[in-house]
Amino acid sequence: MDFKELFRPGILATRPYSPGKPISEVKRELGLDSVVKLASNENPEGPLPSVIDAVQNAALELNRYPDAACYELTQAVAHDLGVAPECLLFGNGSNEVIDMFIRALVSPGENVVFAHPSFIVYPLTCGVHFETGRMIPLDGDDRHDLPAMAAAVDEHTKLVIVCNPNNPTGTYNTAAEFETFMAAIPDTVIVLVDEAYYEYVTATDYPQTIPMMDAHPNLVIARTFSKIHSLAGLRVGYAVAHPDLIAELHKTREPFNVNSLSQAAALAVVREKAETKARAQRNREWLDSLSAELKALGLEITPSQTNFILVRCDGNANELTKQLLAKGVIVRPMSAFGLGDGAIRISVGLPEENARCIEALKEILV
Repeated sequence: MDFKELFRPGILATRPYSPGKPISEVKRELGLDSVVKLASNENPEGPLPSVIDAVQNAALELNRYPDAACYELTQAVAHDLGVAPECLLFGNGSNEVIDMFIRALVSPGENVVFAHPSFIVYPLTCGVHFETGRMIPLDGDDRHDLPAMAAAVDEHTKLVIVCNPNNPTGTYNTAAEFETFMAAIPDTVIVLVDEAYYEYVTATDYPQTIPMMDAHPNLVIARTFSKIHSLAGLRVGYAVAHPDLIAELHKTREPFNVNSLSQAAALAVVREKAETKARAQRNREWLDSLSAELKALGLEITPSQTNFILVRCDGNANELTKQLLAKGVIVRPMSAFGLGDGAIRISVGLPEENARCIEALKEILV
């Protein structure tokens, strides 16, 4: 029997998400003793001691189901953001939150508008759910073309996703641009702003979206603990939205979708505001230094407001990725993101990791 006959066309046409290679796999495959991973936009600084303590304490009760309502975490984040607890929905990473919105809102024949290239999960998830994606190219500066996205909204559009700052370009849209965009979107269309890299942003004209929710009840903000908070291995994300919208979304949430260890770790890190700011400052210093080194090698980079840099490679991105891999440096080719063989993405590492990447590039390019 051909089991493919049982699946929807969108499933058959979708290729699974391909993550960056883990360090252990590269060591095993290439016989290397030392490898640095600059591929997955992870925080190179490990979890804080308070997080480790919280996880160890929570591990003593692994025989119990987690708090399905994420009560303590919800209260802490609500207080931190200045919103009502009813405005929050937690998920197994912000990926799950985005998936919940698409599954809950979009029916066959309806569509989701998002930019391209942007976070690869958007087209993957839309492809799985009734092939609903409508991709709008970035503008000439590698930023979301918000006017074109607004123009693409029609009577069948249920959801618009804006990744700000954008992955994989690291670019952002300003507060003024976003205000104009929101004014052009019907209030019957949900606008989800994916702010996975929010804490890294230093641009003063970046939009502060949470205060905009009163004027725009159709606005949803998605954030994550995976990036600056160093919890990528535990998967915690959340949405901030109108309480009525959140109440409906809870119907789609899997029971106990955020495990006990993840809740404990996220709660601990919410209380570490000073260290979060310090990590953001260190990232900016390391990002600026790495950017300058890359430009000194004659490489074209896109200015970034995140913890990664998009590097143009003139059609040799896959080959350059292989050569760096052989030298124990893992970066991410951008072919899966729709950039063909034209770019790689380099995550910001610790200073010594960034230096190793630059030395490897010098050996390859100079």
